[in-house]
Amino acid sequence: MRPLYLAAATTLLVACVDSSTDEGVVTQHEETHNRLASNRLASNRLASNRLASNRLASNRLASNRLVANPDTSEILETEAGRDVYSYIVSCALADNMTIEADVAGAADTAPPTTTYTCVDEHCTFPGGLNLTPRWDDHHLDNKGQRWISACLFARVNANDTAEAISLRGTNPGLIVSLEELELYTAQEGAFYGNLFIDDPDPSVPPDWYACRGEAKAACPGDTGCGGLANRDCALENPANPGFTMCGFKYAGDCADFTPNLPSPYACKTYDAAAGTYGVCHKTSALRHWHPPTKFREVITTWVANN
Repeated sequence: MRPLYLAAATTLLVACVDSSTDEGVVTQHEETHNRLASNRLASNRLASNRLASNRLASNRLASNRLVANPDTSEILETEAGRDVYSYIVSCALADNMTIEADVAGAADTAPPTTTYTCVDEHCTFPGGLNLTPRWDDHHLDNKGQRWISACLFARVNANDTAEAISLRGTNPGLIVSLEELELYTAQEGAFYGNLFIDDPDPSVPPDWYACRGEAKAACPGDTGCGGLANRDCALENPANPGFTMCGFKYAGDCADFTPNLPSPYACKTYDAAAGTYGVCHKTSALRHWHPPTKFREVITTWVANN
């Protein structure tokens, strides 16, 4: 058993690939720690949108060291923006890649305080999950936008604590390991949508969704729930019905956990062996969804049940 480090957003285990498939794509997952704040995502939404239409890097210092695109200057000028950008890079690129930028006024910092390092106003942002490896020198297509979005949403934590979770999905950048399957056995929920949609009307809620997983449905409280206690982003907010505790649109339960009723659910497919949802909708329904919008870029989160 390899050690689990408690630094926020640190990628940990890389292991063998499982043979389970969903729609012809290898189903994999990765273990990571997470403490991204939803308000930071929201406040940097417009700057993030502009990133999608440009390549992440403008130049290469070496084969695995990239120079940030000048268009990142807006998101990098604040501490909150650098935090969001660090998660974007971690979701997008491989763990042997870094993006570097000179940022005027950036305070010196390094893990575990942050997920990136700044020294003398020069900042380095490490890759991690490799969900969109072509984004370094290409614009981010719609599919890539949804993968990065799902990754960011899954890594939000409403309680400002660093929690170890397992991210599982059909993207080849998410690695599966038997060890992780055995350790992370409580399903929190699934996350999907698109951060990179620039709606001109600020009163329109963003296209961010979460559905509640089986373990979270069985234990919605904060006691006796193991690692679920500090993970609330797939839980409906009683003070704001229709939205989760992190401000995502609440799609209901991911699956029908009480088939004897039956109950409405948001996701059409589920790979039980890998623990991943494949096609999820904006709302719950009994086999019929209106409107028919569906997301195939879905990340399911699991936590340790102790």
